[in-house]
Amino acid sequence: MNKAIYTLFFLVFSFSLYAKSGRVKLSGKVTNPTETSVKITFFDYEEVVSADLDAKGNFTLSAKIEDGFYLLNYGRHTAYIYLYPKDELTLSFDAKYFDKTLAFEGKGSERNNYLAKKSLNDAELTEDLEAFYKVEEAIYMENINNLKQIHLDDLNKYEVEDFFKTAEEKSLEYARLLSIQNYKSNYKFYLGEDIEPSSQFYQPIEDVKLNKEEDYNKQPYYRYLVNSIWNKRIEAAPTVDDMFNELRKVPLRETLISLVNGFYSKISSTNERSKDYLDLIKKITTHKPFIEAAEKRYAEVMSANGLKKGDDAPQFSYETIDGKIVNLSDLKGKYVYIDVWATWCAPCIKQVPYLKKLEERYHNNNIVFVSISVDKEPVKDTWKQFVADKQLGGLQLFADKSFDSDFMNALAVNSIPRFILIDPEGKIVDPEAPRPSFDKTITLLDELLN
Repeated sequence: MNKAIYTLFFLVFSFSLYAKSGRVKLSGKVTNPTETSVKITFFDYEEVVSADLDAKGNFTLSAKIEDGFYLLNYGRHTAYIYLYPKDELTLSFDAKYFDKTLAFEGKGSERNNYLAKKSLNDAELTEDLEAFYKVEEAIYMENINNLKQIHLDDLNKYEVEDFFKTAEEKSLEYARLLSIQNYKSNYKFYLGEDIEPSSQFYQPIEDVKLNKEEDYNKQPYYRYLVNSIWNKRIEAAPTVDDMFNELRKVPLRETLISLVNGFYSKISSTNERSKDYLDLIKKITTHKPFIEAAEKRYAEVMSANGLKKGDDAPQFSYETIDGKIVNLSDLKGKYVYIDVWATWCAPCIKQVPYLKKLEERYHNNNIVFVSISVDKEPVKDTWKQFVADKQLGGLQLFADKSFDSDFMNALAVNSIPRFILIDPEGKIVDPEAPRPSFDKTITLLDELLN
């Protein structure tokens, strides 16, 4: 997850996606609040309405909306909701356990309680990365088909309106198609290996129409699917001119806007084509603030790539669960495998079982496993509770300034999960080490430790 998760430049183009057609009212109670406000956004994160919490964690907000999927945002936490004109919803959650405690009452509550449960089911059913992804194509297809069917069966248990049932059935199919489209990239992301699915595997998405404007504006997974298809086509273009020509084929103005805004995030330390995306932005628009922001990001990315294998690791001084201070220098003489994570980071949490297995495998070896949370100070108690609930091992530390800690800045940590490997002399072995779920991690550690 990116440090600046939603840097979107809506000033590049101005447009209205939704016609206002009715008012909804939401009120709620946040227990153990860690943030001061709640907001509703479109699924592209453009704000619809927000409300501040009072001293007791209560809030009320209302807005004119068109029926459809939206996002409930609380700090780093997000949840899909479906709003319909004249909804009067009461919601509640414990900020320490946002996903597990989110609940709705009132008009519109059934469809939103279904969506809250769906999110929990998704996390649980895809938790075993090897069982879900590291399988033959036919088995993977069964996995995503089964996931869709589980949600459909669950949907039928809720007393939801026909309009929502129709919208959600469509959403589940788009999510299934997106899982096919992104299979290769997800495999690389979670398991660290390159695969090449067969052409037959992609057959279900070959007939997807990319110009369905209503679905693009109202169906999150259709938007993600269409964007993914276009982004892969643009990425495959060999030159900036070819990328631009591919972009000119995009049929929908809304798609074009979304893609261009997304090019900003493609200027990153992990993308070899960052300069191409900067040049593409300059070729597309003359909007000066957007260009200046992209140039600044590129300059930061280039200047942040200084530390490499063999360099002295930057020092840190962080607090443990029981309040003691640990310095990196205290660990000299051992290999140090560092996990930079946060309680709000779903991909980070998926690595937890695999990190535990590494700790168990190497518990008698000359290596210490260090997890550094970049959660912010107001949620330190949430971090402590998470560590206890998940029975996390290793050395658990809390970064003093989240992503702005000196250690994070020195290593250009701007997205998580991030893993760093340091040798017994305090020198960097790998500033972007393989993840615990990668087979190559065991191979690497075996070579170093044996």
